[in-house]
Amino acid sequence: MRNHRGFTLVEILISLIIMGMVTGSIYTLLNTTQRVSRQQSEKTELQSNIRAGAIIVPAELREINVVTGGGLPQNDIINMSPTSIRYRAMRGLGFACQAPTTTEIRLLRSTFSGYRDPVANRDSAYVFLEGADADHSTDDSWLAVPITGVATGNVCPGGVAGITLTINPAVALLAGAGIRAPVRTWEVMALQLYVSADGQSWLGARSVSTAGETMQPVLGPLTNADGFGLTYLDSTGVATVATDKVRSIQVTIKGLTDQAITQGTSSHGLANMRDSLVTQVTLRNALR
Repeated sequence: MRNHRGFTLVEILISLIIMGMVTGSIYTLLNTTQRVSRQQSEKTELQSNIRAGAIIVPAELREINVVTGGGLPQNDIINMSPTSIRYRAMRGLGFACQAPTTTEIRLLRSTFSGYRDPVANRDSAYVFLEGADADHSTDDSWLAVPITGVATGNVCPGGVAGITLTINPAVALLAGAGIRAPVRTWEVMALQLYVSADGQSWLGARSVSTAGETMQPVLGPLTNADGFGLTYLDSTGVATVATDKVRSIQVTIKGLTDQAITQGTSSHGLANMRDSLVTQVTLRNALR
């Protein structure tokens, strides 16, 4: 009868120790890989969020017009603070296909472009009035009128597609605008840093022209108190608090990762990573 020798207790213990060490190493490797992957994902999301803000906010503010010495009718900035701004936001541009009346403007559909079509009782319009001297711009002006009705159809001469804007009450000066007069549509908007129900800070936007509209999140989460900052600069690049002297706006966005992450391979010191971006927006009247 042959002698079949088994494993000794020492050999089994050594095997279990080696197996435990290998298993532990594999677990540590997988855990580290998962943590680094999550870290990179959160970083990418944060950077993408910051870049989106650096595109959205300048695009929204770039169309603001300000006239030195002008009052509220001439200046698109209604009020401003370091963390918020209320302004007239341009939404579209078109050209009159026939001379406007005191209660109606007809725009050629093929020339209208912008963020969206006009909305009655939400949008208003700026209508260009040519001054007495067509060779000089000093006597030109933009007339602000409310839009109380919007209709589409073949309303332009020759049955061409157009957009009809109804103005109520009538505005006598509107009859002074000629055919092909530029017409810009706009609404009053607010951008500001606000705290959501979960306690996080976000950049929010809402239409002030629409009664009862709540703040809508645009990007975030941002750092508390200073996640969205605005510095208003005059023509010399010096900070100003006068709305009629603003020529550019410096926008600072400071973002946070949505979840706490580590800064290396260690599992200790979990925290929300921060990143920031500063950009400067030149307003469309900056050269005047």
